[in-house]
Amino acid sequence: MDKRSSKDRRLTLVAVVLFLGLSMIAGKLVIVQGLQAGRYKKLAREQRDTLIKVPARRGTVFDREGEILAISEDVTTVYATPYQVKSRKRTAAKIAGVLGEDPADVEKKLKSRSGFVYLARKLDNRLADRIKKMDLEGIGFVQESKRLYPMGHLASQVIGVVDLDNTGRAGLELFYEKTLGGKTGEILLERDATGNPIPGSEKKSRHAVDGNDIRLTLDKDIQSCVEEAVERAVERHGARAGTAIVMDCNTGDILAMATSPSYDPNERDEIDPESMRNRAVTDVYEPGSALKVVTAVGALQEKVVTPDTSIFVPSQLPVADEIFKDATPTPDRQMTFSQIISKSSNVGTIEVGLKLGPRRLSEYIERVGLGHRTGIDFPGEVAGIVQPLASWSGTSVATISIGQGISITPLQLACTVSGIANGGRKVPPHFLGAKVSGKDFIDAGLGGLGEQVLSRDACMTLVGILEQVVSPGGTGMKAAVNYYRVGGKTGTAEKPVKDGGYGGTYMATFVGFAPVEHPRLVAMVVLDEPTPIWGGEVSAPVFKEIMDFSLSHLKIPPSWGSIQR
Repeated sequence: MDKRSSKDRRLTLVAVVLFLGLSMIAGKLVIVQGLQAGRYKKLAREQRDTLIKVPARRGTVFDREGEILAISEDVTTVYATPYQVKSRKRTAAKIAGVLGEDPADVEKKLKSRSGFVYLARKLDNRLADRIKKMDLEGIGFVQESKRLYPMGHLASQVIGVVDLDNTGRAGLELFYEKTLGGKTGEILLERDATGNPIPGSEKKSRHAVDGNDIRLTLDKDIQSCVEEAVERAVERHGARAGTAIVMDCNTGDILAMATSPSYDPNERDEIDPESMRNRAVTDVYEPGSALKVVTAVGALQEKVVTPDTSIFVPSQLPVADEIFKDATPTPDRQMTFSQIISKSSNVGTIEVGLKLGPRRLSEYIERVGLGHRTGIDFPGEVAGIVQPLASWSGTSVATISIGQGISITPLQLACTVSGIANGGRKVPPHFLGAKVSGKDFIDAGLGGLGEQVLSRDACMTLVGILEQVVSPGGTGMKAAVNYYRVGGKTGTAEKPVKDGGYGGTYMATFVGFAPVEHPRLVAMVVLDEPTPIWGGEVSAPVFKEIMDFSLSHLKIPPSWGSIQR
């Protein structure tokens, strides 16, 4: 009995252990297949499925005449699946020989514990083909596209750049990312134990949608002229930087916009971030006397003055707690309003501004859009700094009348003068001319007549006065263009410093238009800290060079009977 009893107990114990084991297994199965089924399905999918991104081809950027400014070309990215590479040292040596790299650096990548590592992004297809012919285990290839800028630095601050993944990061590449970038496609495939996609295992896909091409209002020839002229002026006068704009005053088309120093977007590793700034849109400055055009047009429209109104201009003028003088010492004198503007008298302009008064002066600043973004199709535009009327001090009318105590962008100044030149219309500036649709370009419709914000009579009267600025005796004589009637305004303004006041450095400006009898183009040039400091000396000659070329290039008829200077 004792032996049988002992045997029965052992059998019972074994049965209990087996039962408990089976119960544990059953419980685990319930947990795995029931409660945690979703988690394990997800892990299985991650191990078995692979999502392949199919990049879209980025749209091409053309200038107004169809010249290519930015385009994408097919390239190859080389990658490795490290655990599939059998001889890392030998493989690294072969690949490094093609790439011109240190074999040790390539071998280090091949030792990565990751299942995927880039060896070369966006490699020229000819080099990639050399690696393909080696038939190296664990080395794969992906077709991609690379952004190229065939004209190098030309219009670089306007066009901008893309990152390594072809996504816009600056300029129009960023602003029109949705248009140019398209939509990336996707393919979901199963892969085998070695990590390679299984042919025919496609589960779902989404086709890539290529980006659209765009045509800009920029003219590459005018742009090239502007860049070269500004670069020479910056070097000649030891300026920190220079900016210039050429626009069609009737349509708002930006034909050229340039800043020196510039950069080559093809050399991404060598780009100085400072050189990427499109100062015409993103930087503000006090324009000085160039802004007297706003005081002048307001005074003419409100009939405070006429061109022949005689005004007593003292050698110095006290306003509130400050004394104002002209840039060069002058005796007390009698001047007509036209002479005050053509000779850029600060005291005379202030007297006109005081007659116009703070409310009306503030109203005209608002009308022409100073202190507000122009709405140009470009990222990072700033509004400028214009104090509200309620914050003006006793000297504000005096300082603002002559372009001090107010900060604007070069583009705002160009737009203001464009409005005066075209008879009072506020035309929105823009870069986009057309988008592609099928095989045709469709006008983007960003121009238009614009809102009438100033009276045509006042503007046309001022246009005649501004022509005298460029005539003998005016401050802008060096802006005169052979065979064309030109009008414009000089500006020399001391730069404010961060802690308040002024620091003894200057911005020199000339902004003007041509032909006077039927204005078509507006151009402006501003140099940062040039020597000498005067806009009529350093910026006016650059304007002349730019305007001379632009009028000829666009085949705009000369002003018959004009005098060659």
